[in-house]
Amino acid sequence: MAFRPAIFAALIGQNGLKGSIAGKATLSLCRALEHAVDCSLLNRCCCAVLTLALTLQLMLAIPSPVSADWICEGDRLSVETIDLGREAMGALADSIPNTAAGTLPGDGVLIHWRGVTLQLPRTNNAGAPSYTDGRWWWRAEDPDHPEFRQRRGGVETYRCEPWA
Repeated sequence: MAFRPAIFAALIGQNGLKGSIAGKATLSLCRALEHAVDCSLLNRCCCAVLTLALTLQLMLAIPSPVSADWICEGDRLSVETIDLGREAMGALADSIPNTAAGTLPGDGVLIHWRGVTLQLPRTNNAGAPSYTDGRWWWRAEDPDHPEFRQRRGGVETYRCEPWA
């Protein structure tokens, strides 16, 4: 397709129109008519595909948190473990003191219950791991009947059963 010199000059940005005629035609449109490839678009597409591939690879490589669900006092309660102690300490040559049931000092749980999320750090109590922030307390020594309590003046104990 051949253009008149004045139209072509306007399309490529001469005469102060900055690459357009009334804002509708651009230089890249003219090149598309000549079957040229817009390299910047190709580069952006390649970068987007590469970023997506790397993101998916990272999502598959990072282990998802362990979670479980119960019904506590009639409402669903879900618990996710968080391994903050392992992330903070990294790999140690010696054994780690105070390791209980695969948890380390600094680990914790996220409890989702009644529209609230509680982040409870692991206690240093002996026995099965327990988690508390001073007000809320959680321990799942018996997975069918975990212990969930709240200190509010006195201690309130919530009855929990497995969610089916």
